[in-house]
Amino acid sequence: MPKVISAAGEPPRARRRTVAAASLFVSEDALNDMIYHAEAGLIDKKEVMGLMIGMFYNDGSGTYAEVTGTATSDLIASSTSVRFDGGSLEPLFDSLDEMEENQSVVGWYHSHPGFGCFMSETDVRTQDGIFGGGTGFAIVIDPVRMEIKAFDSTPRAPKEVQMIVMGGD
Repeated sequence: MPKVISAAGEPPRARRRTVAAASLFVSEDALNDMIYHAEAGLIDKKEVMGLMIGMFYNDGSGTYAEVTGTATSDLIASSTSVRFDGGSLEPLFDSLDEMEENQSVVGWYHSHPGFGCFMSETDVRTQDGIFGGGTGFAIVIDPVRMEIKAFDSTPRAPKEVQMIVMGGD
């Protein structure tokens, strides 16, 4: 069993956030990985998806996340839908098991090539299924319109949240 599942329920570490209104902080490298993945899918006229790896923190006013990496596997995709290939889950779990001890899955990302950045009914069901109303985030990328938006895990109605891109060292 991958540790991402067995680590669920651990309380977030206490840490002051650098931008008070932001809920999601994404490293430039992780965001570039997501964008490159979405652009590669666009070449094939397919949506893409993956998981966002990072850490949850709490600063007294709520929980927020910092994304430091991504993980994905083979996908079954079309121009309007995407899902992980069930035959490729073991390698995905192996990559998740290589996460650092304090890391977990903090969200997922996917593309909407040419459709804009929003959470479709399917996306909302996926978000609810992954996070069940707990803390977690979704990033939607439209590589055609060159848009990116982030959403929280409010049950049945994820809300757009402020995302901060963190520069490299």
